[in-house]
Amino acid sequence: MEICKKKIVKNTILISFFLCILIKPGNTDLSFKNFESKKVSYIDFFMLKFENKLAKRSLYLRRQLMALRVQYSSVGVEVDFNKKKENIKIIIYTIMDKQRYSKKKYSPKLSDCNQVRNLIFYNKYGYKFFTQKRDPALSEDVMKDIFKTVFFKNISFTEEEKFFLMDKMYVEVTIYHPIKKTETSCAGRVNDFELK
Repeated sequence: MEICKKKIVKNTILISFFLCILIKPGNTDLSFKNFESKKVSYIDFFMLKFENKLAKRSLYLRRQLMALRVQYSSVGVEVDFNKKKENIKIIIYTIMDKQRYSKKKYSPKLSDCNQVRNLIFYNKYGYKFFTQKRDPALSEDVMKDIFKTVFFKNISFTEEEKFFLMDKMYVEVTIYHPIKKTETSCAGRVNDFELK
């Protein structure tokens, strides 16, 4: 949450800086028409909207009153578009709750890493509670349907464009253990059944 606030402050400072460059003192011709003539690519618009949505959905990982999963003190989300590789990389990093895991001996597993992705993108654990085995109810088809509903809402992409974008999105999740100073990571396509 702190990392998201820092990112918002950083983005606000950058926007202010660019506005200062655009708005020069003594420029009497400046009006909103100047801004209307600026072109923003559709991918830039989508990326901004997508990253904001992910930042809001990262709140699904906040601490629980009754812990049913790993508890996190901080979650950060970053989205980058790589023009050369023509893909979108989503980086999610979490820090386990220091107070809780200084008393409890627990090392994060691959299933915890996948649960972080599942909760942010699909608002589902994707694993059975007692066995911690993958729940087939959250299949790749279900994941794609949820993803389309949540992230492509109010955006005029065709079905083909939606599937193209989903196929070009890669996610990397890292969980940091604050006491052991270790990390667990997993990565893959955003809608892969299981990240590795």
